[in-house]
Amino acid sequence: MSENKEILENGIVKISDDVVTIIAGIATMEVDGVHSMHTGIVEGFSNLFTKNNYSKGVKVEINENNVVLDIFIIVTYGCKINKVAAEIQKNVKKEIETMTDLNVTVVNIHVQNIITEKTEKIEKTEKIEK
Repeated sequence: MSENKEILENGIVKISDDVVTIIAGIATMEVDGVHSMHTGIVEGFSNLFTKNNYSKGVKVEINENNVVLDIFIIVTYGCKINKVAAEIQKNVKKEIETMTDLNVTVVNIHVQNIITEKTEKIEKTEKIEK
């Protein structure tokens, strides 16, 4: 885990990559059309032991004050995927830059799946039966 450091008049401020990841996750989930964030097997397993789910599906790389993000999402059927992706990019960039003063250079959106209401009902039923 790396940290972004900024020297201020009264000391140093360190912003962890995890903080940027969580901001990106929250900003992503605020966008209409995003069903959920997507995790791989290893990431999904490690998330079982963490307290929040906002960091799942977000990969962050910080060099100096520049941030590059890869966000993996599952969208809701019927939405305009390009519009959802553009809104995520805009919202994530705005939130991170406002909260951290870091420069977001790239926000890559990876649409991993699409969920319909019918699919969601089937998944909920399967979880209840287990």
